[in-house]
Amino acid sequence: MNIIRESYMNLRSIIPSNLHLQNYNDLEEEILDLTKDCYKQLLLLDEQIMKNENFKFEGVLDEIKSIVQIVLDRTWENLNTGHWSQVPESQRFIYSLGSLFLSMISVMQAFLVQSDQQKYCLEKGLKDADMGLLLGCAYRTELTKAAEILSNCITKLDSPNETTGTSSLICGSLLPEFTGVKGCEIDTLSCPSLETFYAIFFLPRKPVKLEACMTHWPALNKWNSLDYISAKAGGRTVPVEIGSRYDEEEWSQSLMTVREFIRTHITSENKQKRTGYLAQHQLFNQIPELLTDICEPEYCCCSDKENTESGGTDINAWFGPAGTISPLHYDPKHNILAQVVGRKRVILYDPKYSDCLSCHNSKLLKNTAQVDPENPDYKQFPNYKNVPALETILHPGEMLYIPPTWWHHIRSLDVSFSVSFWWE
Repeated sequence: MNIIRESYMNLRSIIPSNLHLQNYNDLEEEILDLTKDCYKQLLLLDEQIMKNENFKFEGVLDEIKSIVQIVLDRTWENLNTGHWSQVPESQRFIYSLGSLFLSMISVMQAFLVQSDQQKYCLEKGLKDADMGLLLGCAYRTELTKAAEILSNCITKLDSPNETTGTSSLICGSLLPEFTGVKGCEIDTLSCPSLETFYAIFFLPRKPVKLEACMTHWPALNKWNSLDYISAKAGGRTVPVEIGSRYDEEEWSQSLMTVREFIRTHITSENKQKRTGYLAQHQLFNQIPELLTDICEPEYCCCSDKENTESGGTDINAWFGPAGTISPLHYDPKHNILAQVVGRKRVILYDPKYSDCLSCHNSKLLKNTAQVDPENPDYKQFPNYKNVPALETILHPGEMLYIPPTWWHHIRSLDVSFSVSFWWE
């Protein structure tokens, strides 16, 4: 109970002092009234708990929880109606706030249940915090802190010897036989100076593989252990791509915990399962504890903009089993792909050959080619046959600079964990 109380004391310190509801005049009056009522009751309940540790608050807590659930259910409908880009900011704001309230309620509930049920309450609160971070647009600092507090509390309740029962991840020694296109090897440099990188590669938009630039990253040692990843992030809810590649019709996304993802898609021996890929997710914004294991490359300070503040660097995680594929596509920003665990094969094409790569017509896939370098159909795409390719095998501890609009196809050869840095 002391662990639960300590967590609640930490959590109550992040209760918002102002809900800022006046900023969203498009919210339904009923939703506004319910949210205000919930907030008021939470503050009163917190006051009672602080005054009297033995205060019986079960009935009051159930009432508050039902109010929050009504607000979230109504908001959930709006979040899932129409295209995501058209969802009003006010709905995402309310979803963030409601998720934060539910996180607090879960810790309060942990006071009331038997010790063997406390972990379940905390895991529910942790999922609520993550859902607020994933779908909401406000109170990110409070939700991130709430998730950290709940995750640490769950870890303390776990058995000290509880692990995933998995060994360290070791990449293979032999390379498979590759089908399809064979490209020329990309230039490789060992930790070039910033001036060299800028003059020879950044300005002329030329890809390069960079060695010895990640030797100081703690992730190179720590992320080889699935037990470490599970301890840091196992209970966190993340979006996982389901399917071998995102340009297939059956591709979908699913929300699951990192621990469930590891168990189902990384360590499972079930070869019939569909591939799962934690891809292009800002995991380090969601879980800052992992951010301390990596460092933003100094090359990201190079910019195309003059006398203009940069929009910052987008840092994304790419974690999945062997065989995950990013089909041939391009990105509008500069990209440094840092390989931490496992190996990846990367095939690249100069953007001057874009007309030969046959982009998809759909709006969602406008930056993705129809041609497949691993299984080229030269009858359907005859102009593709003579397009020169570059390629490389990216090993742990190596980075690849991919200039804007350069086409790239990526296949994981082992269980792989990569980090991409996108900037302008």
